[in-house]
Amino acid sequence: MKKILSGLTAGALAMSLFIGSAFAGGTIDYSNGQGFVGKGDVQSVLGYNNAQLQQNAENLKFTYESVDTYEITVEWTTGEGTKGEKTHTVEHTRNSTFSSDVDYDTRKAKQVTGFNLIGFDNVSTKGNVPKYGDEFPGNSGHTVKSVEHVSSTGTLYVNGKVIQ
Repeated sequence: MKKILSGLTAGALAMSLFIGSAFAGGTIDYSNGQGFVGKGDVQSVLGYNNAQLQQNAENLKFTYESVDTYEITVEWTTGEGTKGEKTHTVEHTRNSTFSSDVDYDTRKAKQVTGFNLIGFDNVSTKGNVPKYGDEFPGNSGHTVKSVEHVSSTGTLYVNGKVIQ
């Protein structure tokens, strides 16, 4: 049995899947854009030695791209009164940039220890997720019967390079 979700409920479900994502040098809450990325993760991705990281730390930009996939089932009635039903796959892409500041260890001559992500600076989305009861875009007369969140993927970047 498929669950019927409103657009807001589906979005909240998708974002809850990302909360508390952890990796080697940090943890990020992708629902609000807050967290920490350790210097080792950044150095590995960018190929920086310690001196290069210290020199370039203030210029690093963090971004996040998530893709949520939904199965949207629509129904319609033909002119002859026959009911039809079809499931469409719809993706919703979200690109976010983070506000961040550099975290220093003041005990060690201001050595960079990582990066504090202090929230999303800019968020853009591509694709709309129809809600139950909406008319499915491009299919006049096709009504959304159910919306099921199928999967979520996300990628964190620093200066355009993927952080694993």
